[in-house]
Amino acid sequence: MPTLAVIGAGPKGIAIAAKARALAAAGLDPPRVVLVDRGAVAGNWSGRQGYTNGRLPLGTPPEKDVGFPYARSWGAASSSVTAAMADYSWQRHLIGHGSYADWVDRGRLSPTHRQWSFYLREVADKARAEIVAGEVVAAEADGEQWRLALQAGPEIRADGLVFTGAGPPIGVAGQPHDHPRVLDGRSYWLRRQASGPRVAQSICVIGSGETAASVVTSLLAGWHKHSTVDVLTSRGVLYSRGESYEENRYYSDPGDWPGLAWSNRREFLERTDRGVFSQQAEARLNASRGFRTLAGRAVAIEAGQRQVVVAIEYEHERERVAYDLVVVAIGFRARWFETLLGGEARRRLGSALAGAELERRIQADLSVAGMSPPLHLPVVAGLAQGPGFPNLSCLGLLSDRILRRYVAPEGASSIAPEGAPGIAPEGAPGIAPEGAPGIAPEGAPGIAPEGAPGIAPERRERV
Repeated sequence: MPTLAVIGAGPKGIAIAAKARALAAAGLDPPRVVLVDRGAVAGNWSGRQGYTNGRLPLGTPPEKDVGFPYARSWGAASSSVTAAMADYSWQRHLIGHGSYADWVDRGRLSPTHRQWSFYLREVADKARAEIVAGEVVAAEADGEQWRLALQAGPEIRADGLVFTGAGPPIGVAGQPHDHPRVLDGRSYWLRRQASGPRVAQSICVIGSGETAASVVTSLLAGWHKHSTVDVLTSRGVLYSRGESYEENRYYSDPGDWPGLAWSNRREFLERTDRGVFSQQAEARLNASRGFRTLAGRAVAIEAGQRQVVVAIEYEHERERVAYDLVVVAIGFRARWFETLLGGEARRRLGSALAGAELERRIQADLSVAGMSPPLHLPVVAGLAQGPGFPNLSCLGLLSDRILRRYVAPEGASSIAPEGAPGIAPEGAPGIAPEGAPGIAPEGAPGIAPEGAPGIAPERRERV
């Protein structure tokens, strides 16, 4: 039995573990799935590890649970797999706690991040997910396997490796690592657990995505009523995301995604996912006072004991503005995994990319084309494979795509290896692999960790 190691016991990792359990219940032979996380299961959603206070509303509809969109990806076994996955659905969770009717009658309210975390932990328990508590400090390619070194504990050997979750926050030049007046999309929430200041402050939030939106609404709701909040965005305007069927369907079922030219895909992501506020966040801000939008890009930060000076550039002008507090909420590093790769793994990755952009070399099973052993990177799969894979919009399809690499049931949709959709010259439409999963629209996108854990314009999770 092959082993699939997943770095991160969050929504993606739990969805993969649950799907593996469902495949076994359907009589198929899934790989052993091992989740490795240094924190608590679904901890980034609890409010105890930063990224959120736990009370923010989930942006993605909760019906987009660990099995959504319940696509027929497993041939003759699809009905059995779907039936097994139904045990892990959001509705089944509510029914088990006697709250399903109440949720429906109240208009299917969005759960809080903490409630979503509780649901995910329950799924992990029910699926008997194998979870190793520890921090991976190195990942090396050794023949046809991965060798994972933990900070404490025995190494793990795996036939495939999946990286999930957000990396460290993206910073601004001069930004100090640990300063009481300069926070980021993670540390803000850890500091926010303490009471806010009792005096008015001038505050700058740098960013225009869902993380920034969550920070701004939190500031306006909980800080001194005479505090002022500047939202600094390079676009000059805070844009909100559309939620039409035509936009949403690509997040749930990316079957038509490879048919779009690369340039159209990039534009789609810019308009619907990166650096835009959700409609829910926009509604909260529309009802708030005390903030304004500034046009410009933060190019440097100078932090002192009493104030923080932000250097702002806009077109050909540059100015320096002093604040009492600055929150840098421009995103999280998507390629954080590279710092863990050993020398041989880096060499193989470089050979597989051959100078090409990483995001354009992600094939249908969400792994890097030409890389052995398999390296699955759903967090950077949006451009090549579909906008829902980096976030919470199609967790069930994500698990199908990855696990089908290790399971080959007769009649199941096949995963195209090298040359999968999206690996085409710039400007040319992609080519979907024969039998690619889910060629039928199944739903809509959510919003984000992206205000959910790890959500940022550069690469955030739609939560």
